Amino acid sequence: MGRDKNCTAIWEAFSVVLDKDPCSVLPSDYDLFINLSRHSIPRDKSLFWENNHLLVTSYSENGRRLMPLCDVLYGRVGDFLSWCRQKNASGLDYESCPTSADCENNPVDSYWKRASIQYSRDSSGVIYVMLNGSDPNGAYPVKGFFADYEVPFLQKDKITRIEIWVMHEIGGPNVESYLNCQPLVEGKLLVPHQELPVKLLTCVDHSTHPDCALKSAATSTQRAISSHYKAQGAILMIPFLLPLVSGIHL
Repeated sequence: MGRDKNCTAIWEAFSVVLDKDPCSVLPSDYDLFINLSRHSIPRDKSLFWENNHLLVTSYSENGRRLMPLCDVLYGRVGDFLSWCRQKNASGLDYESCPTSADCENNPVDSYWKRASIQYSRDSSGVIYVMLNGSDPNGAYPVKGFFADYEVPFLQKDKITRIEIWVMHEIGGPNVESYLNCQPLVEGKLLVPHQELPVKLLTCVDHSTHPDCALKSAATSTQRAISSHYKAQGAILMIPFLLPLVSGIHL
C-alpha cells in the first residue's frame, strides 16, 4: 500500500498545520498530503459508514474484508487522533485542540473532509455503506461527513450498485427511518438489510443476549430478516443519494 511512498515528504505535507492558527486550517491545506499518500482502492472494497467506527474497523480487519477510509494510507494517519499546533512551541498538540464546536476550520475536521472527498472519488464497483440503526437521531444524519463530503463526490459512472447495511446495537432500539419509494434507483440503490456476518461479529461479546439467538437453520435466519423488513412496509431512503444516482453532481 505505501511501499513506494516517501514518508518524510508525507509527514512534511501533513505538518502544514504547524504553520497555521488551529481555527484557520482548510481542507485544501491537506491537498499535498493527500496527493503524496493516496493509492488505489480495490474495486468492490469501499465501505462508508456513520456512527459505528469501531464496528467498521473490526469488520474490515485492516482491509482484509473491505477497505474503509481508516484503512487507506491517508486515512490511517489520523485515525482516532486529534491534533493541532502547540502554543508557543513547534510540535503537535494531541490533547487541547479545537473541535467543530469551537470553529469550523479546525485541523481534524478539515483533514477528514479532504480525505473523505478523495476516498469517494477513488471508490468504484459495489459501494457498501454501514449505518447505525440504533442511533437516537436515526440511521443516517442529514448533516455529516457521509452526506456532505462523500455522497456528493461519488463517481456515478464508476459505481455498479450501493448496498446499505443498517446494523443495530445489541440490546439497542431500532430507530432507523423508512420512506415508501422504489427499492432501486437506476440499479444503484438496494434494499437495506442487516448484513449477517456483521451481525454475528457484534454478537461475539454478547453471545447469551436474545438478539444473538441463532435460528435452527440458515433459511430460518434469512426468513426472519426478510420478514422484519416486509413488516415495515417500506425501505430505507437516503435523500442525499438521489443527486448521485441522477448524475447531478460528479
